[in-house]
Amino acid sequence: MSRLRFARGFVVLAALFASCLAHAAGRICTSADTLWFGQQQVGTTASSTVTVSNCGDGVFGFTDVSVHPATNAAFHVDAACRTGLSLAPGATCTLDVAFAPTLPGQASGAVWLHNTTSTPDQLVTFYGRGIDAQAGSATLVFDPPTIDFGAARIGVEVGPLVLTLRNAGSAALVPSALVLNGPTPYDFRGELRHGPSDCGIGRAIGAGEACTLELYFHPQAAGARRAQLVVDAPQLASLATLGITGNGLDTPPPATSVDVVEFHNRDDDQYFLTGDAREIALLDRGALGAGWSRTGTSFNAWSLDTSDAVAQPVCRFFGTPGIGPNSHFYTGDTRECDIVRKDPHWIEEGATFRARRPVDGACASGERTVTRLFRPGVSVTASRHRYVVDASLATAMQGQGWILEGAVFCAPAG
Repeated sequence: MSRLRFARGFVVLAALFASCLAHAAGRICTSADTLWFGQQQVGTTASSTVTVSNCGDGVFGFTDVSVHPATNAAFHVDAACRTGLSLAPGATCTLDVAFAPTLPGQASGAVWLHNTTSTPDQLVTFYGRGIDAQAGSATLVFDPPTIDFGAARIGVEVGPLVLTLRNAGSAALVPSALVLNGPTPYDFRGELRHGPSDCGIGRAIGAGEACTLELYFHPQAAGARRAQLVVDAPQLASLATLGITGNGLDTPPPATSVDVVEFHNRDDDQYFLTGDAREIALLDRGALGAGWSRTGTSFNAWSLDTSDAVAQPVCRFFGTPGIGPNSHFYTGDTRECDIVRKDPHWIEEGATFRARRPVDGACASGERTVTRLFRPGVSVTASRHRYVVDASLATAMQGQGWILEGAVFCAPAG
């Protein structure tokens, strides 16, 4: 969750599917499940090909191959993989995707590959950003170039440090996103002075001019605390990012377990989990937006300070502003965590609790299974993930169009 959010960034489809999923008979494999076209000049075209193969030992067929209805018009798909086509073991077909932006801005799209394997709902996604002469006409300079609050005691807020954003380009810069994110964003906050020099979404910074923000540090735990301020604008050639650090002193006594609480946002239908007591308190009193409320679902988890070596930190990610999804993704799988950490569409927000990984898709006796579901929705912004512990709720959600992705981590009973 973004701690400092003046506007929501561009939303792209939140979908993480393995490119090669094990199956006893026919098995679908893709050479890539995500195509990233980067920045492309308006009026030009870039192309890429995804090869889809049957890497199993039995025939499978495509029940539906279709472009996702929310796909941007800048993308054009020529699919040799088609509805009704069958692939024998070792056979292949292709998806040729072209990105030809006619307008500047972020664009996303996807192709469904519904098939007769045991993993029938496959999605190949693609992203790009159209740029024109406006992109690169402004250059953002941070003053100072990094922010270091030094050491502060846990629970004591220090600041403000004044940050200046200077436009060193030849054209006005109009911010479209100001987001505080990173591994420990809730240790920091931004505040405006409510004056004419304030930075803000839609407030132009003229060529050679500047605006200011006030930043504060309130460490929640001992050790290095890190965040980053991400700024986007149509006039920038790429996202501008400022590193923010601090050091927490005097670690409080560790707890052996924490309560993980689920919240729902009525405005964007997003679900959110946290085991951070301060974060829960902020959400309960509406400090992070009036749209958040508890769903009534919660479960125990191991605290980050637990000595249980088997329980792994559950990584939490939020979509990169202007590139990634406006939603959260959680995983207790260290391998999956590393994969997502390297994906430019996601920013890691750290972890607020620990959990154990399922063994062969099942949790140990006496533990609660946390299951992940995905809903593609009718538009990019409607796509969501949710994590549930109630098996009957998971079944009901599947009846509402959610896709079951299976057990993702195990929590202690209690």
